Amino acid sequence: MFGDLGHGLIMFLFGLYLVLKEKRLEAARINDEIFQIFFSGRYVIFLMGLFSIYTGFIYNDVFSKSFNIFGTSWGATDEYHNYTDNPERMLVLPPHIAYSSPPYPFGVDPIWNLAETNKLNFLNSMKIKGSVISGISQMAFGIALSYYNFKHSESYLDINFTFIPQVIFLSCIFVYLCLEIVAKWLFFNNE
Repeated sequence: MFGDLGHGLIMFLFGLYLVLKEKRLEAARINDEIFQIFFSGRYVIFLMGLFSIYTGFIYNDVFSKSFNIFGTSWGATDEYHNYTDNPERMLVLPPHIAYSSPPYPFGVDPIWNLAETNKLNFLNSMKIKGSVISGISQMAFGIALSYYNFKHSESYLDINFTFIPQVIFLSCIFVYLCLEIVAKWLFFNNE
């Protein structure tokens, strides 16, 4: 997975440079094979950087370091200090005591950076679930486009023997998986 704001910014700026200087670089006729690979993929590099910046904001990652834009919704109040009986124990923030304000507006709440035992488990799980939902949405969009393509070319054989099996396969396996992920987010909480 590539979702880091810092790395995305570097790719975005490099892709933007190649796109803005496109005419000048084409006129220079540079025959270097590696340069030609980068130059041919300039729009892909540009968009990869742009979307990596977006996912970097969602994951709160800049060069693999988390950042705090909006402040956390969690805090250790005086009531929490009375709640803990042993200072040697691991820090746990019970939601009914430590959670006070609305959810973090965009991305992952920075309080997860303090979690010692399950930070990596939570963040990796959240990232993979988001990636699965995003990827399956793209596949469903591609299958929907294929239907309109088949209908436009009046290829009813392809609709019956390509489009319909793809929809059945995608629905039975992957859409079910997405529904399970969303159901877990909606119906299971910490209580």
